[in-house]
Amino acid sequence: MRFPASPSLRRALRLVAAIVLVGIAYWVNDHTPPTVRLGILYTVPVLLLTWHDGLTWGIAFAAGTSLLRYMTALDQMPPDTSVAIRIVNEGAYLIVLGVAMAGLAQLQRTQTELERLATLDPLTGALNASSFVERLAHELERIRRYSRPLALLYLDLDDFKVVNDRHGHQTGDAVLRLVANAVRRAVRQSDIVGRLGGDEFGVLMPETDGAVAEAAASRLVSEIRAVFQGTPSVTASIGLVSTISVTSLGAEDVLRRADEAMYAAKRSGKDRVVRVAI
Repeated sequence: MRFPASPSLRRALRLVAAIVLVGIAYWVNDHTPPTVRLGILYTVPVLLLTWHDGLTWGIAFAAGTSLLRYMTALDQMPPDTSVAIRIVNEGAYLIVLGVAMAGLAQLQRTQTELERLATLDPLTGALNASSFVERLAHELERIRRYSRPLALLYLDLDDFKVVNDRHGHQTGDAVLRLVANAVRRAVRQSDIVGRLGGDEFGVLMPETDGAVAEAAASRLVSEIRAVFQGTPSVTASIGLVSTISVTSLGAEDVLRRADEAMYAAKRSGKDRVVRVAI
């Protein structure tokens, strides 16, 4: 069985690879005629390292390669070349490299933000529906492999349309943000919170049996009721599916079972939890 390399090991391997590339660039630059200027090759490992490991490592390697370039130039440039000209050459190299590194860092920040926006609901900060279903499918595969418990909560606000109609959509959006915060407070940090629809939320609870999940769901119902004691008054109905490890159902099927349990809670009078085991 093969185990994936840890992040620290992968970084160490990248550093070794960058050092090897720098060494190759130095050897090539040192063994070619002075008329062949190959010092630009140093930019390859520096920029690769900046992209994968950040500006700090990029700056360190940029400084190191600039020193290597300077040492090579001592042998290859005419003896009467002034120190000022040598420094200007290396300064120009560092300026160009610095601009490229800054551009890479900005591109990486943009990519990270786009990835975050692609997975999170912009209003509540919870996972969006597609990302939540993807995580559910991943957790189902994992817990079946290791025969571990998993619980799923499906939460729907009671009569949320009334809140929007009476108080406006701005108030409705504020309610959804408060509910998302209440959900995060009521569950563990390891649990996965997602927004599945307009006023519907899901919570994945890995390594959690039915009794523990039901206690958390009941606590969440009370938490939401307590948050909205004034106007508007908001409550929630929760469907709970537990003991999922023994089922061969897919993610969509498990979500549908939880959704059905949530509607059973509404039919039973709302503001409560209905638990089913599959």
